Amino acid sequence: MYTRPMPSETTMAIVELLRAIPPGKVASYGVVAGMSGVFSGPRGARQVARILSSMSRAYELPWWRVVRKDGRIALPEGEGRWLQRQLLEAEGVEFLEPDRVDMHRFGIG
Repeated sequence: MYTRPMPSETTMAIVELLRAIPPGKVASYGVVAGMSGVFSGPRGARQVARILSSMSRAYELPWWRVVRKDGRIALPEGEGRWLQRQLLEAEGVEFLEPDRVDMHRFGIG
């Protein structure tokens, strides 16, 4: 029987940072990575994206509260993008464009 390995301390620190993003706020992948104190720059942003992709369901992460640094939804056109916008709007987040959050009002970090 296969058992999934335990995530590293670094990964769990990022999980906790993601969980701490409050409703009605968003953070960029890079901001979350930088707040971890371990990752920075594009490498860190990619690591956060990987964690969200692989662990959101198991750890009940608020994946919809993470966007690109310019406030744009990173998901491609389709259901996922539409769902992310819908979830953010339900929390009171407003958009400047169809896929771009007002980071000055709703961003953290």
